[in-house]
Amino acid sequence: MPYRRKFLKRAGYTTLSALLTMGFLQKDRQKEDGSTNAATANYLSASANVNSPLRQLAAAKGKLYGAAVSSEFLLQEKGYADLIARECSIVTPNGELKWNATEPQPGKFTFESADAIAGFCQKHNIQLHGHTLFWHMGKPDWLPYPPTLKMLERHIKGVMGHYRNSPVLKSWDIANEIIADSENETDNATYGLRKGVKRELIRDLFLIAASVDNTKKFYLNDFGIEGATWKSDRFLKMVEYLKNSDVKIDGAGIQSHLWFSTAYGFDKKGFNSVLKRLNDLQVKPIITELDIIIDAPLPDSIKKLDQMVADSYKRYLDLCFAAGVDTVITWGITDRHTWIRHPDWMPGKTFRNNPSLWKFLRPLPFDENLQPKLARNAIAQAFQQAT
Repeated sequence: MPYRRKFLKRAGYTTLSALLTMGFLQKDRQKEDGSTNAATANYLSASANVNSPLRQLAAAKGKLYGAAVSSEFLLQEKGYADLIARECSIVTPNGELKWNATEPQPGKFTFESADAIAGFCQKHNIQLHGHTLFWHMGKPDWLPYPPTLKMLERHIKGVMGHYRNSPVLKSWDIANEIIADSENETDNATYGLRKGVKRELIRDLFLIAASVDNTKKFYLNDFGIEGATWKSDRFLKMVEYLKNSDVKIDGAGIQSHLWFSTAYGFDKKGFNSVLKRLNDLQVKPIITELDIIIDAPLPDSIKKLDQMVADSYKRYLDLCFAAGVDTVITWGITDRHTWIRHPDWMPGKTFRNNPSLWKFLRPLPFDENLQPKLARNAIAQAFQQAT
């Protein structure tokens, strides 16, 4: 879709995944009671422990729940900071650990904003997920893509070295979005890497990271891999290459910026095959940037929309937990600060030129007033029912 291309290029924090959908939600409701299914009814009525903090519900099943956070909002908004402290056992910095924030000038490092998040995590017993060491966006103007190996080595040593002894930073997205969006944007048909990126560079990136600090968990992170797609196939081949190269790679980050609609179906079988393949490779799948948009046809009320978002969270997480996923990070926790509502990054076609529809962009567990939505209860129930 042409508008999606423009949207992806302008996204400052992250990118949107392939247009995944859940047409089967509508079918299930029709089959079961014509309106809402049993799972939805449960979290609508709020089961006994559903109001417990999400971090507590996750911990009861040996899992982690968290969100992407902003140091600015942590410092300026007490309600936001309190919400993160209460609900999250892991957080990801929005942009504070990206190259443009940590090394704005060659060889000159700054960690003030990232350290503010690390300090908050230490105070509240929250793990910190490092995002990210290598990305084609979120980089200073002086940095080419791909960087030279010398640039990469200096950057990795500077950033990972700073957090080597951190009591809270436990994992890194070593590389982010290295797979092209389509076969027209790669010069490597086998691995689908973005133009100019060689598989050996990614291998060396992981090797350098391990030489600096091999005590952390290492992830390869990407979007558009939540089904049997051209991109997920190349992503899995790249993971397999890294494993066969004896590279330390502990897990795969599945971003999960999702669009759901009753107009077309979700590739449940394809997504299960991706999760199975990762597990077969002994590369742990985790969910790193989850949020959910409901695409047209839109419902006629916010209440119905929230129900659809919640139902989508529950069904998606059920698939993830059945495959052993133990970490779920939403890209933000409140609709007040969702990147999707930013006018420069707002999805096109359905929403960009239709301000009257912006109220239907409600992708996160808590609303703009920091109040829990049905999505939050659905996530809670998914953790409760996980095995």
